[in-house]
Amino acid sequence: MSDPLSILFGSAARVKLLRFFLFNPSKEFLFDDISRRAKLVRRTARTEISALEKAGVVKQKVMYIDVPEKKKKLKAVGYTLNKDFQELQALQTFLFETAPIDTKNLLKHLRKAGPLDFVGIAGVFMRDFEQPLDVILTMKKFSQANVEKAIRSLEAEVGMEIRFAAMSSEDLMYRIGMYDKLTRDFFDYSHQVLVDKVGIEDEAKSSSYRM
Repeated sequence: MSDPLSILFGSAARVKLLRFFLFNPSKEFLFDDISRRAKLVRRTARTEISALEKAGVVKQKVMYIDVPEKKKKLKAVGYTLNKDFQELQALQTFLFETAPIDTKNLLKHLRKAGPLDFVGIAGVFMRDFEQPLDVILTMKKFSQANVEKAIRSLEAEVGMEIRFAAMSSEDLMYRIGMYDKLTRDFFDYSHQVLVDKVGIEDEAKSSSYRM
């Protein structure tokens, strides 16, 4: 059965790219990054980005990229969301409401990386597109490669970048106790805990009281 949004917007690739830009409103991306993260072939990505640019949803942006073997930064053309697009907020809300980014789907993907001790969500999952982190997760023994693979799979499905931090449960407990900026920025603002088998949320609350 065809995705209704694919019919409405012309293609599944266009929906992916719309979500990618709308849910990363303050970021700039090179074409290769967009194509890779959305898991689209270059020709398809080029066609759809051109359509979005023509519609005024995205715009080109000059970027300067670090090149290890050169002292000067390399000038390149990237793409970013056009925040002056008239229907931006309405489109952003609509595509968020129809995106398969519910917590059940998130956990389904994350569990592919292994048994989870803690999962907390913030950022895009709380409709705060400017917050620097969307997911914190911990495992007793975790593989960064497996976690990244699970996250990238979800990203490709929903068409957006998931900003995440993954570590051992002991490491997160230590960071909380040290008033680490990453954890404070997460726990002190709007967030939701989905899995907590080791009492991390309680530790975060008690740490905040000691500050």
